[in-house]
Amino acid sequence: MRAARLHELGGLPRVDEIPAPDGQVLAVTSSTLNPIDIAIGSGRFYGGSPEPPYVIGSEAVAVASDERRYWYYGRGAIAEHVAVDDETQLVELPDAVSDGLALACGIAGLTGWLAVSWRAAVTPDDTVLVLGASGCLGRAALQGARVLGARRVIGAARRVDAVPDVADAAIPIDGELPPADVVIDPVWGDAAERALAAAPSGVRFVQLGQSGGATATLQSAWVRGKFASVLGQTFGAVPAEVRARGYRELCEHAQAGRITFELDSYPLERIAEAWQRQSSGSPRAKIVIAVAPD
Repeated sequence: MRAARLHELGGLPRVDEIPAPDGQVLAVTSSTLNPIDIAIGSGRFYGGSPEPPYVIGSEAVAVASDERRYWYYGRGAIAEHVAVDDETQLVELPDAVSDGLALACGIAGLTGWLAVSWRAAVTPDDTVLVLGASGCLGRAALQGARVLGARRVIGAARRVDAVPDVADAAIPIDGELPPADVVIDPVWGDAAERALAAAPSGVRFVQLGQSGGATATLQSAWVRGKFASVLGQTFGAVPAEVRARGYRELCEHAQAGRITFELDSYPLERIAEAWQRQSSGSPRAKIVIAVAPD
């Protein structure tokens, strides 16, 4: 089968012919790239990296032998076939959900949705500040906060023009950040410091990633003095039942147009180009890799 593999950490993936996996196997139609794939491939992921060469990718849309379509979550996903080790890796897809939409609602989109719906449990009394609001994760979190009825939703980004229109305000992430009851942070670094410094008492700060740097210096008074809740969230640690329920919720909102995503498709043969686009740090659109031939 064809698969996208990385042959050295820090390099570019290429398409190889390798043996298909054994066991319960599904045929992949589309896959995608996420920031975690780039972090793993560069050797920067805190959980470590596989020994190269390895098949890249963490999620796919795949079809079983009975023609049922699934969103698949697991390693080695940018390949013509994937093996299912655990049924919790799968969520069945309605026919109306396209491959692109199914992938946009996957790791990045679902991380943003769960941050506001589950981890922070946004209410109509909350002002919500989303850092990195122009990316797939940030856009999902910002729009999700609006769906949940937040009193005010603010998006901070390098590209202010790419913040979804549902935001009450779109501001530069490197400028002054306003006080917010809930902060959704896939950035960390200096932006996290400024957001927490500005936050009011009782802030719920949900930490999701480190695109702005692996370290931040937090003053004690920002945490204990504000009675702050600093809530970590990483996708692999989300309970399977929460992940599946949240995925179905997000798909429903996306189908109804309440939460929208931009998509950009690449054929498998252009995986190196897609990798470079994702590595840019701000691809804006969700990158979809067409694995099965048309």
